[in-house]
Parts: sequence; structure tokens; C-alpha cells
Amino acid sequence: MTAPAPEPGAPDAGSPETGAAGAYFSANDAVFDWTVGFLESFRVHNPTLPLLWIPFDDRGDRIAALADEYDFAPWEDPAFGRLEAIGRSLEIGLTPYGPHWFRRFAAFWGPLERFLYLDSRQLVLCDLAEFVAAPAEYGFDLMHFDCTLDQVYEPGEVRRAFLRRGRGRGFNSGRWASRRGLFDLETLERVGAECLAVRDQMNPRNTDQFFLNYACDSGSVREGRNERPIVAGHFAEVLGDLCRDAWSRQPGRVYRDAAGVYRRWDHGGADHAKRVPILHWAGIKLSPAMPEAELFYSYRNRGESGGRRALRSLRRRAERPALRWADRLRRQRHLNTLWHRLRGDAR
Repeated sequence: MTAPAPEPGAPDAGSPETGAAGAYFSANDAVFDWTVGFLESFRVHNPTLPLLWIPFDDRGDRIAALADEYDFAPWEDPAFGRLEAIGRSLEIGLTPYGPHWFRRFAAFWGPLERFLYLDSRQLVLCDLAEFVAAPAEYGFDLMHFDCTLDQVYEPGEVRRAFLRRGRGRGFNSGRWASRRGLFDLETLERVGAECLAVRDQMNPRNTDQFFLNYACDSGSVREGRNERPIVAGHFAEVLGDLCRDAWSRQPGRVYRDAAGVYRRWDHGGADHAKRVPILHWAGIKLSPAMPEAELFYSYRNRGESGGRRALRSLRRRAERPALRWADRLRRQRHLNTLWHRLRGDAR
């Protein structure tokens, strides 16, 4: 990656005009296959929505080569270094690549006025316009999908204090909508210092996730002479007819109804027949045995000939039983403990 960095807040050549609505995504060459699937699904359902790429790190030549085909532009900012410094200060050695996640927060002063941020290990399964517009339309500063409090805050006074105030949702940081100007760099650096002071009450791994949650849970917005708390909300709770969680390993299966809308079949479950606008595989290895693998590969390999896609599908189906058996073994408690112990000894 050798593209020159623009001034903070200035769009690259090919970027949408400042004030436009659109989406950002983060990726590098290490997740190339995931990214092709993401881009295919994004453009199938959002052929004209502006899309900007935030390079995860300097390994992005293969991703950059996709820009014309999928109509996206790189978004690089001199603040990446300072954002990564926040991540390094919060890293305790479990996720050495974690500081790169903090680049995504440059979206808060990028060229898009209203935007979605999306990780690349997911599929977009619908027109995203309603999600980009939802925060402004319904009076929220930021909106999100999945919530798992333990993935954000450890038990402690910080968590309890937020919960007493009706905050502390613990939302996933891989897919959310907001607006330009909600945070600036100096505010985020101050939030980083506050998180560092209570690092033992934050999740050991998910540095950018607890950071964004803490910024929203503790932050405020100035309106005229007054300040009010930042208002964050869950898309499914606000819009309705949506699955609460976008993670692929939820109960049931994804299907497409007669109108072409993706929904989850989980008869008797809370999300039965509700829309699946986005599906993600965070923490799941790319494999023919992963949940909803055929749906993912239907987009990943969409540009290939029908015969090649059919052969690939047959190969995956043949590999799947052995891979799923190996996964069940790996998830068995005693074997998993032994595996991690042996790995630790090997190091």
C-alpha cells in the first residue's frame, strides 16, 4: 500500500462528495476471500451506494486491485497512526493486530455525513439505505446490531454504573451506523486514557469493541448551550422485523422468501421468519464447514462460470462431514484444553 495520505477529513480521488451518505469497510489481503464475498453481496444489493475502503494495514494490494470492479475508493487518513496508538495502549498481548482495528474510527471525520461501518467478514443481504438513514430518522447518534455484554465489559463498577444509567448494551463493533462529527480525534484519545485507567474491567481481547462502547456509554453531545448523553440504539428494536443478532452461528437457517428477502427459519425461536439484512462470521474460520457456508460461497464465487461453481460446491459438500467432525472434537472441553496446552508448550 503506497497511496499518499490526504489531509484529515479530505476525500481521496474518486471518493464521494463531502456530505454524502454511504458505507465504509475495513479489509486487507489476509481476508481477501471474505472481502470478495462481501463486495459481491454489497454491490448486488447496493449498486450505487458510495463505498470507501479503510485499509486494515499495509497489506492491501489485492484489495486495491478490486476498486474499479466493485466501485469503491480508498480512505486513508494521517490520524491512523494516532488511532493505532490508542489501540496499542489498550492491548495486553492477546490480539497483537488489534491496534489496526482502531483505524475504523477515522470514519467519524471522513467525507461521508451519514454512514455505515462494516467489517469485511460478512455478507450484505439487502438494500442498506434504511440503515444508513435510521439514526437521523429516529433520533439516534449511533445504531448497531448484535449485543453481548461480556464481550465488552468485565464484571465491575464500570459495567454496573453504566447499567444503572440504562446504558452498557455491549454492542458488536463490526457493523454500526452513525454520522460525521460524533467524535473527533482528541475526544477519542481522551476516551483511550479513561479506558486504560480501568483496563481490568474491559474485555481482554476486544479492544476496539470495548473502546467504542465506552465512548458511547460515557460520551455526550453538545446541542447549543446544553449537553446530552450520546443516544445509541439497536436496529432490530427500533426498526422491527429484524433478527437481533447478525452472527451466522445463531439457531435456525437463513432462507430467501418468495419476495427475495433473506429471513431466518427458527420455528419457535424469537427471530423466526425475521429479516437477515447482514450476516457475519466474526471469530469463525473460513471453511466449507462453517455455518451458512453455501450462502457465503454463492457470493464469493458469483463471478465464476456455472460449471466451476457447481464443481466447487460438490467439493465443499464432500469435505464438510470430516471438517464438522474435527470441529466437534475441537469444541469438546477436554480435547480443547489439551490442544491449547500443547500449543502453549510448543511455543
